[in-house]
Formats: sequence, structure tokens, C-alpha cells
Amino acid sequence: MTANLTRTIRLWLSFVLLGLGVAGTLIGSATAADAGPLSVHQGLLAPREPSQSLLPANSLLSSCHEGDAGTGCNSLALQAIGHARQVLEKMGGMTLSMAAYEKLTPAEQLFVTVNLERTQRGLAPAVVLTRSLDKIAQAGAQAGQDPSVSAVPRRLPGGGRTASIGANWAGGWVNALGSDYGWMYDDGPGGTNLDCTTARSAQCWGHRKIILGTFASRSVCGSASELAMGAGHTTSMARYGESDTEVLAGVCGPTPTDTVLTWTRAKQLLGIK
Repeated sequence: MTANLTRTIRLWLSFVLLGLGVAGTLIGSATAADAGPLSVHQGLLAPREPSQSLLPANSLLSSCHEGDAGTGCNSLALQAIGHARQVLEKMGGMTLSMAAYEKLTPAEQLFVTVNLERTQRGLAPAVVLTRSLDKIAQAGAQAGQDPSVSAVPRRLPGGGRTASIGANWAGGWVNALGSDYGWMYDDGPGGTNLDCTTARSAQCWGHRKIILGTFASRSVCGSASELAMGAGHTTSMARYGESDTEVLAGVCGPTPTDTVLTWTRAKQLLGIK
């Protein structure tokens, strides 16, 4: 699959439930029976999906090269997300301080995009970006494939137990905001999702389901639960250049202690309400 003549862009995903009485590995779905928003949401939540895949309507893919995280290409990606949200979901765009966003590392930028997608639809955020999950995600980014969910330990630093794990990979999508666009808005039939081979493929919109999924809950854990995240990035992967990955892990128990960035701090830095 190619987009606009010269750029090859791809998406891949995986999801697994661990040790909670659920047998087997699931590919492409990160929803849970007791998933629920924090408040009335805007936009679509699973099992509802956008009616179509949508390539960026602006010049993001034609004028920006892989790894271009400058203000111009970040702005184009942000505009593309806003347009896709309006067309596909009748909701507003992302709001953040671009100057502050561009001071973050690519992994931190991916953390921010996931949480903006979640919280603006009323879902609980990933509370922390962690070093251990970043390391696993980075290995996937450098290999040009999903991060290995089997590499995520059953106990994270701080003692929390992993309940479920989702992983996304994107290649050739310019920058972190561009990869978010691919995962969220070009992930269905006719898009760049390698697992969505036909309109009836179960994995269509699978990356989106992972980003917007519920990975742990009090009813599953029997105690406090939350979402942790890792992210990876490189601009030198063969064929695609830009390679971005995400690992989302539901945690039963304490918040992981190997903190890179918390969502509370990210909101303060970026002026997010």
C-alpha cells in the first residue's frame, strides 16, 4: 500500500490479556467488557468505528519527509487530525502548546497524543510514561515492528501487576502526530493497517481500539488499576525512515515507579486543561 506516489506507510498491532483467567492471545482488539468513559464523551468509542479511512486532506505526506518534527510539519499533522475528527466524528481538534510540545522527546510526544485522544473522549489517561516500557517500545521501533508484548514483565517497577498489554507500530508517518493520525483515522478498510485486508477483517481499526481501550479495571484487578505506557521512535529504519511504537499496559496495584513523564506534569507543561 502506498500513499501519494513515493511514501510507503504501514501500521501493525498486537494485543494480549495476561493471567486473569483469559486464555490465548488476541490480535487487534483492546476493548474490555466493563470499559466505560469518565464522563460524557465526544467522538466514537468501540464498538463504534469511523465510517471510512481517511488520508490527510492537506500536504502532510507530500511536503514533509520522515522524521520532520518541526513546527511546520507538526502543525500540518495537527490540522489533519482536526479535519479527520470533524469529518469522521464531529468533534473538535487537539489543543496544546506547540512550543512546549516540541521540547518533549518523541516518546513523550507519543504519550501526549495518546492521552489527548483518550481524555477528549472521556477515557482515563495513561498516568505515566515509564523507562521499562519505553525500552521495549524502542526495540520495536528500531526493528520496524510491534514491540514485543511478551517482553513486558508481569511485575513492573513499583510492584504493580500487568493485566493486559497492547502494542502499535507505524512506519513512514512523518512524526509522532502523524503516526497518531495513521493509528486513529486511517486504520480501517482501504487505509494503511496491514491487518485490515478486507472490509470484514476483525483487525480493522485495531490500532484505534488499542489507543482507546480499557486495559484494567477495579473489577478485573480487585483493587486500584490504571494505565501505563511506553513509546519508541527512530528516523533511520529501512524502507520507512520514521518508525514509531506504543506499548500500553493495564496495571493492577501501584503506579510504576520508573517514571519518565506523568500525565499531570505533561498537562502542566502543555497548558492542557
